[in-house]
Amino acid sequence: MKQRLAAGATAVALAAVTASLSAPATAAGAKAATDLTYGSKILLQNQYGGDGGYLDTNGVSGQPGATYNVNTNQTPNSRGPATSEWKVVSATGKAAGTRVTSGDVVYLINKYGSGTYLDTNGVSARSGAKYMVSATATKDRGPGTGKWHIFGKTSSPADGHIRTDDIVHLLNDYGSANGGFLDTNGGANQSGAKYDVTTSHYTDRGTGTGSWKVLPAT
Repeated sequence: MKQRLAAGATAVALAAVTASLSAPATAAGAKAATDLTYGSKILLQNQYGGDGGYLDTNGVSGQPGATYNVNTNQTPNSRGPATSEWKVVSATGKAAGTRVTSGDVVYLINKYGSGTYLDTNGVSARSGAKYMVSATATKDRGPGTGKWHIFGKTSSPADGHIRTDDIVHLLNDYGSANGGFLDTNGGANQSGAKYDVTTSHYTDRGTGTGSWKVLPAT
């Protein structure tokens, strides 16, 4: 009888240990990262200096065919309704609700007003920059100017999908994926803006200038 009781106690203890090992290791109060899916609205926080500001539309653009200037803003949506919010849409026909995979080609639609597309437009005069970036009402103002290849730096689990809090690089598709990586470059001239946004030949022209954290738009 004593042996049977001891065996039963051992089995209970082993079950408890097994349960603790299989339980998800989420810190108290931590929120699990969620998969990025097509149709989601996100914020993109530049990682220059740890906080290069949020990708934002700001003021009417003087570039031919463009609608708004694009730069970063210290506080999301502080200048106008949804100026820092971007809807992720597949450029290859993937359905809304489908998970975004590293290497996918996307459109990023700014949610201010009637919606405009993130776009490259003209050669930039900024040091180290490739093209200027603006927002336009047209999906592709020029061949591939509104398309962006989205590459995740890493994710957990490492299954190829992109999640909130992941760091991504965005490569413009102009000239057969030769439009450069979305990048912050120098102080912006627009009121309320933080840094100018251009594209660069490199994933990170400076420390974190081409790295963007994916955050949910609330």
